[in-house]
Amino acid sequence: MKAPEIPDNETERLRSLGATGLLDSPAEECFDRLTRVAQRLFGVEIALVSLVDADRQWFKSRQGLDALETPRSVSFCGHAILSEDILVVENAAHDSRFHDNPLVCGSPNIRFYAGAPLHSADGFRLGTLCIIDSQPRTLSARDRRLLRDLADSVEAEIRQNQQRRYYRALEALSAIHNDTARDPIECLRDGLRLGCDYLQLPFGIISQINGNHYTVLAHVSPPDTLRDGQTFDLGDTYCSLTLNAGDTLAIENMGQSQYASHPCYREFGLESYLGTALVVAGRPYGTLNFSSPSPREPSGFNHYDFHFIELLRSWVTAVLERWQVDQTLSRLRAIELAVARAQASFINRPDHPQAFTELLDEILRFTDSAFGFIGEILTTPAGQPYLKTDTITNIAWDEASRAFYRDNINEGLEFHNLDTLFGQVMTTGQPVLANDLPNDSRGSGVPHGHPPIHTFMGLPIYHGSQLVGMLGLANREQGYDQTLERELGPMLRTIGQLREATRVQRRQRESERRLEMVIEATDTGIWEWNVQTDALTLNERWAEIIGYRLEELSPLSVETWRRLLHEDDLEKAEFKLRRHFAGASDYYDTTFRMHHQDGHWVWVHARGRVMAHDAHGDPLIMAGTHTDISAQKAAELRLKESEARLRALFELSPVGIALNDFDTGQFIQANDALLASAGYSRLEFLSLSYWDVTPRDYADQEAVQLERLENRGHYGPYEKEFRHRDGHRYPVVLHGTLLTDASGRKLIWSIVEDITERKRLAQMQREFVSTVSHELRTPLTAISAALSMVNKGVAGALPEKARDMVGLALRNSERLSELINDILDMEKLAAGKMPFELERCDLLPLLRQVLEDTRSYADRFQVQCLLEAADTRLQVRADPRRLIQVITNLLSNAIKFSHTDGTVRVLAEPSGERVRVRVEDHGRGVPAAFRDRLFSAFAQADSSDSRQSGGTGLGLVISQQLMEGMHGNIGFEDTPGGGATFYIELPLLGSERDPATDTLRDEESDHG
Repeated sequence: MKAPEIPDNETERLRSLGATGLLDSPAEECFDRLTRVAQRLFGVEIALVSLVDADRQWFKSRQGLDALETPRSVSFCGHAILSEDILVVENAAHDSRFHDNPLVCGSPNIRFYAGAPLHSADGFRLGTLCIIDSQPRTLSARDRRLLRDLADSVEAEIRQNQQRRYYRALEALSAIHNDTARDPIECLRDGLRLGCDYLQLPFGIISQINGNHYTVLAHVSPPDTLRDGQTFDLGDTYCSLTLNAGDTLAIENMGQSQYASHPCYREFGLESYLGTALVVAGRPYGTLNFSSPSPREPSGFNHYDFHFIELLRSWVTAVLERWQVDQTLSRLRAIELAVARAQASFINRPDHPQAFTELLDEILRFTDSAFGFIGEILTTPAGQPYLKTDTITNIAWDEASRAFYRDNINEGLEFHNLDTLFGQVMTTGQPVLANDLPNDSRGSGVPHGHPPIHTFMGLPIYHGSQLVGMLGLANREQGYDQTLERELGPMLRTIGQLREATRVQRRQRESERRLEMVIEATDTGIWEWNVQTDALTLNERWAEIIGYRLEELSPLSVETWRRLLHEDDLEKAEFKLRRHFAGASDYYDTTFRMHHQDGHWVWVHARGRVMAHDAHGDPLIMAGTHTDISAQKAAELRLKESEARLRALFELSPVGIALNDFDTGQFIQANDALLASAGYSRLEFLSLSYWDVTPRDYADQEAVQLERLENRGHYGPYEKEFRHRDGHRYPVVLHGTLLTDASGRKLIWSIVEDITERKRLAQMQREFVSTVSHELRTPLTAISAALSMVNKGVAGALPEKARDMVGLALRNSERLSELINDILDMEKLAAGKMPFELERCDLLPLLRQVLEDTRSYADRFQVQCLLEAADTRLQVRADPRRLIQVITNLLSNAIKFSHTDGTVRVLAEPSGERVRVRVEDHGRGVPAAFRDRLFSAFAQADSSDSRQSGGTGLGLVISQQLMEGMHGNIGFEDTPGGGATFYIELPLLGSERDPATDTLRDEESDHG
């Protein structure tokens, strides 16, 4: 027995095999299906997907064999993976390599073997798809191709298996990414857990690196190994190597690598490592890394692992950036609240420095500073700037300094020395930051005994472009930076505003007085409420809105307002007040109804805010406005009623209505009628687009309709089919209108009429016509013939009464035949099956023939028919038989509706390039109410049971469609003096009139 050789690239091959994740994995149907096919296709006893590991061959799928694996030393597949070709052993007992192999000598008694190598995505031969039998066999060229095809399918499943594992990890990462409401650290920890599971490494860490300090921000690790916040020296971590590499770093066996002497390996014994640097908001932040005490062998890290950690890095970066933004926003909100409180304090007590004191306390807390001051920059008579404090931290260090502070704090401390950091700010108007104050040459030191100052930041305070003050902060442990300077911007602007506000208080009071006068002259009700005493002050307009004079509402209190308020609105209004008092809303803003003196209700928009607080911070004075919005509310009510009516029409319409997005076709709304015809629930239907319910074979027609919609703003009526939920197609007629919503999005409103029932009735009509044709026409013809023969005396002479009755029956059978013939003609025309044989016709002979054929009919009504024609050479292109049918119908109608001894004239006259044939009578004429229905099927001017003139009511509509089929037209007009004139028009033939003449001449010469 000859053992299989070891390929030259064995280490890389084993790494690629391990990367598939297939070794020792459960059975999978996708592989078993292929081995079953191989077993049946080739008629063998055994079919295997065999993966050749370092010391064994392991069967991912097996048919006809119980063993999960066999030693590599006795494997046939170990030989098969040495080349690209399929290895075929026709009789192992006669093959020197295998004749003494235990698998040949004993169970399963292998004689025939054929194995096609299986390749990884990176080209390594991992194993085989092999077929085995206990009988010697040969393998034809066709069978070799089939076996290779099946092996290619197995290779595809191997690659897809890797991809599926990768994509499952990405789906899990996406699910974590979409959950943004959780604690950031726990969210990051979930990402690390996912990474550890995917990479099969026990340690996952997100670190934050400041200088040489490495801090564990979040981790996943075995119990009692790491904790959040744990700090290491950066040089003692593999992350120092990652930062130096500047890219993703992978170490598969630390002990065998160039980094075997690294302190982290000596201290923690981590053999494998995969790490990448984190850059957050454009700045280096730390690392994302995974590691294990075990080497990553033999599989190593593959390209999926690198792709995964790169995607995970992007996700971690996004979480960290969002967390930083949230923290920044939190600090900014704290600043906004501090600004609001300072402004409110200043408003309540404008002559007291409390606002500045409270604001400084907020700034010290916000910046983690130990000391600080807010001061005003003034100028000496000599033009030198100096600083006078509004508020300052008490840093007195002995009795003398405490006394000085106590005596001067109310008036403010003054600083005139410009050779200091204070002076730098005052003279340059620029910020000063000093994070190593003892060694900063710009400082002049501090008095003996003064608390040490290590760090300092001085910021200028501007109002507009004027330097009005300064903020000084000291002893922030981590020092000061420009980020902090930027975040303090709103506070600095507020201090500048408060400083300026102090200077203009008098002018402001005067302005407020003038403002009160202006308000009195406006249409707005003004109120002021002492929250603690309930005293209410109103202007005259407030009372006028509800129909009162101000004195009629006295004595005024907040109960006056409550008494006039609609009881259904009181609770909402007081809830809004409580929210404003609690600081949950900047303004009190609500609407309610108030009782008018004459009995109706007035809608009022109330807006206000607390203007002053007491010493405990409770609301003291509140002021605001009342505006009459009754007209606006009435308009809103009318709009809602209109919308309700439209909604009812939409929902209750028996015809389907839909709203679609023009660009995507997505259904946005659909009424019940449309859902019922389509067979979907509302939720299902609104997940579809127009194209989901449109069969593909309508693509060309849809393109035409969309172009028409864009050009005209509407389309239809357009008949097509929709696809029902159960898959069948049903007919619809659509009308659509294009519109644009407020955001500029194009929308389509469509009426979708289900015409299934209409089609069914049409089919019934066709079946009826077929019945008439086959079941009535033949026996009716026989009846008419028999009656005619009896009437002519073939069966012997008839008594006079019997002759009259037979004549009546004969006439009625003829009328019934006429009706059947008309119905059949109508059906042929509607179906487009009426044949037309157009040829050159001499018009006058044809008209004479019609008059001759109707002579007996005219005699019966005692009517004379005359033919008049100015040109006896008139020729038209028509179907002679159909043209005779049309003229006969018009002539018989004229005869039927003429008076006894009347005259019907048939006139033929050219008119430009056409010829008109007119049939005039002087009978009863056409009633005005009937003219719109002249060319409608079964229309009769006299539809009563006793009408004098018979007929089917189909003659004119048939004549109209026959004329259209001959490229002519038919019309009607009154006859002067009474009666009716029906006319037809056809193209007039002639070499100077119609190019078709040449064609006809050629046709005639061909036949002649």
